[in-house]
Amino acid sequence: THQIRVHMAHLRHPLVGDPVYGGRSRIPPGCGRDLIAHLQNFRRQALHAARLGLKHPSTGRACEWTVEMPRDLCALIENLRNP
Repeated sequence: THQIRVHMAHLRHPLVGDPVYGGRSRIPPGCGRDLIAHLQNFRRQALHAARLGLKHPSTGRACEWTVEMPRDLCALIENLRNP
């Protein structure tokens, strides 16, 4: 996650909720009260891996996991789409 966070901050598009590389919280112009409240209360990095795969270090077997997007992140995306 560190590398993604650093690169996004360098591109001046830091992740929502990133306390290290996000800088001070900036609310985009034209946001409604609901979106402002959601952005201010999002207490983690808005970063998620839907699928993760790796080669097991001991057995060499390919391992893969998939997971649904967390509800809080889905709600954040919905609020961003409908400011």
